[in-house]
Amino acid sequence: MLNGALSDRSLTCLRWIASAVFVGLFAYYVARSVHWPMVWDTPIMHYVNFLMSRGLRPYSDITDMNLPGCYLTERWGMAVFGGGDLAWRVYEFFLMAVLTVSGMVIGGSRRWFAGIYAATFFILMHCAEGPILATERDELMMVLLIAATALLFLSIRHRMPLLMLAFGLLSGLAMSLKPSALLLDVALLALAFAVLRRSGEPAGRYLLWGVAGNIAVGALMLEFLIQHQALQAFLFICLKIVPSYGHLNGRGPVYMVRHLMPLPLALPIVFGVLAAALGSRRMGWERWALFFAAAMGALSYFAQGKGYLYHRYMFVIAILLWAGWEIAEAMHREDTRSRLVGVAGIAAMFLVVVPYYGRIIHRSPTVGQEAGELPYALQKDLTQLGGDSLQQQVQCMDLINGCIGALYRMRLVQNTGTTGDLLLFSPTDSPAVEYYRSWFLDRDRKHPANVVVLGNEWFQHGTVSFDKVDAWPLYAAYLRSTYVQVVERHFGDDSAPAYRIYLRKGSAVLAQEELHPLH
Repeated sequence: MLNGALSDRSLTCLRWIASAVFVGLFAYYVARSVHWPMVWDTPIMHYVNFLMSRGLRPYSDITDMNLPGCYLTERWGMAVFGGGDLAWRVYEFFLMAVLTVSGMVIGGSRRWFAGIYAATFFILMHCAEGPILATERDELMMVLLIAATALLFLSIRHRMPLLMLAFGLLSGLAMSLKPSALLLDVALLALAFAVLRRSGEPAGRYLLWGVAGNIAVGALMLEFLIQHQALQAFLFICLKIVPSYGHLNGRGPVYMVRHLMPLPLALPIVFGVLAAALGSRRMGWERWALFFAAAMGALSYFAQGKGYLYHRYMFVIAILLWAGWEIAEAMHREDTRSRLVGVAGIAAMFLVVVPYYGRIIHRSPTVGQEAGELPYALQKDLTQLGGDSLQQQVQCMDLINGCIGALYRMRLVQNTGTTGDLLLFSPTDSPAVEYYRSWFLDRDRKHPANVVVLGNEWFQHGTVSFDKVDAWPLYAAYLRSTYVQVVERHFGDDSAPAYRIYLRKGSAVLAQEELHPLH
């Protein structure tokens, strides 16, 4: 009876049933998240591109410190899918589909189920995390690197050197988002060289095409900086500001280790290890590639030192692909123990992990709605204060709670190119803090804002409080002497987001508000 249940035909049916369940879960993910608004970092990336379209220069007129690839990939995504909330959900659904197919390609004709296995876990985990982590740069980097790895596998398996050009382009784009991707790019090129040389295949063409793709992306990034007259400012930011900024809000080693892995990931790892232990002792170059990807993901996570959930994405997906690879391989072996472990690994995923994340998602039926309340309320207030007539009159003193998102939706150019108050209200001094405070004051003195929106998020202090303004006494005194507070809105309890609106004394905006007060 057991032999019948573990026959080739039965295991093939199991894989296809699990794949059909995955399709249903993907549809569930779409249905549960399609209403999510753009929050946190995404509206800021959209807004930076909007400001550049209005003539502001990155790194000099705009304070955001991300690499050029972040803005270019965002721009391309907006051009293809659109810049609205629904369009950006479709964009993420596309990324998840690419991730799934790439994982299947990595598994190959024998272990294609590894891609389904990994995507099942990741997509449900990501859905449970809510809209605040949607389409983060680390997510895009992860998809680009997994797709690049799939292309490298195809190139080596089918002896198609030209595919290495696509590998180089995708890995180059990943490097243009986060430089840590360079580690995997170099490791995979070295691995490809060793594998091809060992098989007697000339490796030079493969490496040349791969490096050519990297160089093409590098040239594109350089052209972006030159086009926007931002090369000198970019180099200054990289050499002088980023080193100081990188040490802010760092987490200790214990915290970092504890948050490297989501708890349910232990199950795929356990069954992956069991399946590997029952199989061949020969690693094979594909497994080495997945281990390199996991190592790069872990190194990137620890190097960033913040412990954010999305910083671990590359590590998580690489480990899942490896576990799925081992489980899929075990189901193709002849011995009963291997096949039992493979079936148990699939059962653990679909009978334990899926319900675990399903309960989290089900318990948060309105997730995404609360995240969008603040920017929509602020948009309503700014519309009443003048709407489009407020061009270059509004200043956001906020980070990621939604002020920039409201300006983006209204297509309002801010008074300055500040994209967050992270360094302006820092409780500790540093070269980066001094630079950006001076940068802001220089521009605000020349053209003071008529409207100041002060958010209560005090990121570096780890709290929510309007008292953050007192961390910069000079600006606190200026705000209280020059502006009048007209409204304060809260979106939950004392730990929830809130904002205040200040209007400059003697301004036409204040006179209008006195006639038609905000309520």
